[in-house]
Amino acid sequence: MADHRGHPSEAPSEERTEPFSQSEVDARLKSMGVHEAVDEVMYDAVPLDKLMVEDHHHKQGIRILVRPLTRSRSVSPGNGSCQWLALRAEVASDERPHHKVLAVTQTPRDIKFSVRIPSEHLDDHVPRPPVWCELYYDPASDNQILLNRSEAPITLSRLSDDPGNSPGPNHEIKPLMTKALSPGSWRISVEGIRVLDFRVLERMPFHLVQPRKAIENGDSSESDIVLNSLGKRSLDAEESQGRGEKKVKTSEAGARAGAGAGAGAAKKEDGVIMFLRSSADPLVFPLPTTGKGNTAGKGKGNELVASTGQALLDLQKDETVAVQSGCELDAYTVTKRDQIASTSLSSVFTAEHSNVPNGVITVKILKTHSVNNAAAAAAAAQKPQEAERNVIRQADMWLREYQSQDDLRHSSIVRLYGGDARFLSLYMEHVEARDLSARNFWRGARDDMFMGSRADASRILHDVASALHYLHDRGLVHNDIKPANILYSPDRGAVLCDFGLSSPAHAPATTGGTPFYVPPEFIGGRLRGAASDVWALGVTMLYVMRKLPFPDARAGRAHPRPLYWMIADLNRPGGGARQKPGAARGAGMSAVDQMMVWLSEVREAADRLSPRDRMERIIRDMLILNPKQRITTAQILHHLVDEQMAIRS
Repeated sequence: MADHRGHPSEAPSEERTEPFSQSEVDARLKSMGVHEAVDEVMYDAVPLDKLMVEDHHHKQGIRILVRPLTRSRSVSPGNGSCQWLALRAEVASDERPHHKVLAVTQTPRDIKFSVRIPSEHLDDHVPRPPVWCELYYDPASDNQILLNRSEAPITLSRLSDDPGNSPGPNHEIKPLMTKALSPGSWRISVEGIRVLDFRVLERMPFHLVQPRKAIENGDSSESDIVLNSLGKRSLDAEESQGRGEKKVKTSEAGARAGAGAGAGAAKKEDGVIMFLRSSADPLVFPLPTTGKGNTAGKGKGNELVASTGQALLDLQKDETVAVQSGCELDAYTVTKRDQIASTSLSSVFTAEHSNVPNGVITVKILKTHSVNNAAAAAAAAQKPQEAERNVIRQADMWLREYQSQDDLRHSSIVRLYGGDARFLSLYMEHVEARDLSARNFWRGARDDMFMGSRADASRILHDVASALHYLHDRGLVHNDIKPANILYSPDRGAVLCDFGLSSPAHAPATTGGTPFYVPPEFIGGRLRGAASDVWALGVTMLYVMRKLPFPDARAGRAHPRPLYWMIADLNRPGGGARQKPGAARGAGMSAVDQMMVWLSEVREAADRLSPRDRMERIIRDMLILNPKQRITTAQILHHLVDEQMAIRS
């Protein structure tokens, strides 16, 4: 994989795409073999819904068909992800037996597909505003989430099936607003001018097959189970083949390998349509060793409602999902073993992966849909578009964690083997250790104090500081250092995990994370960087050195002195909206007031550290209020040499 961590400012981005001259565009068109086909595309009157999409198109992972409606040359980003297809209509004519459209494939690396259409001067010399939209793939359904990143509103209409292809009801999508799009054909217009037609395709159904365990237990219902595109299970009447072999679940939502990360661009006056996607290095997996006897049920019978539309989230212990693809290099199997954790945002479990040596890995899946209950429904009613925005947030977090971690190689950083954007899944090294927040293991059940020794504390400080020094040298900030993100065992040492909030050091400060570990410089200054990771590790070490109970325990409503605030509220006017008395933790106090209370407690605990104790003095220096005077990870490691030697002696 290419190394894009050492120089994050040079990482490719859509915002930094420079325009190409007309000659450069012509050269790219020729090199990519992309058809100009202006008349063919623009004046094609056959509705997209009338074009035939065959099974082999679905198996390739094609999710979008695109037809530009502007007088512009069309440029695809290159190989694999986009390709011109000649599709036949339901009723083909002798004059036009095929119709060309741009087909967009979702690969295991794609969370979205971006469309940029530069401004264009029309016949009356009135410029049409540029259009920039992003289509996020919803991993739990066939829907796609449209996000309008244009500076002007766009009009979105669902196209009817009548011969005139007249638009249906219009939806005005204002800048930065979203809309969930179900499968079918849609049209984007701006200021009454038609710009783009596109068709959202359904995913291939997931084929769920009963595992061997049920057969060995004498269960006679050996049928394949098909999870259709609506996330429901249906029983197949045909008997499975390979009766004595282990059955697997299969997902045929495949994709082509080798999708390029290049992007087409042009000067606005050239009138070039640019189809862009988020860039990421390709995953490289060896050929899978899938067991024989996998079948794909085709029949329908009684339906069993699945909890989600994501095959990996539906897995039960000892069940297997076989992810097929348009290219064998992207195919693999995952067999679930033990559940580690499950929250409203993610599910983590151990599993066996066919392409990872020695099998056992840790799988993390980001969830995009909340549990369907009255509280969730009420919250959704109060926050329109919250479900769509959650898909976008989780997809962006998956991409950030995948891109920031995929080439990190450090003994104190959990290794990422790969991931799959189609499930928002990450496949990581399995570390035989518990995190520092584990109750009754590292954290006392009654007093929330750390249960380890001084030697444990020294090892944790050294290993995590070493991991952070490695990250900071590569221009990355973790942004979520806390006990729950540090795995530890005396044999392996401390291992840093969860890079979902990591960012380049020069990037704007994130408002994510856990409030108890946010540095004081974030109030007012909105500063977070390498020094803020050091501060968060310092707060963590107060807990590890038994100077403070587990900080997150203060967020519990049953705590005698509960505190909890939103990080995003710290820099809002008035320090965040004041809470109604008795309504929540820290009732009646603003976010700034609550954080100031917490900072005073941290300061008191730091003052109790002995300057004559080498390790305690280091922790005191990690908690200096001024980030410019705070100790660095390099200095921490230097000062810890004597501490480690003293412990060994």
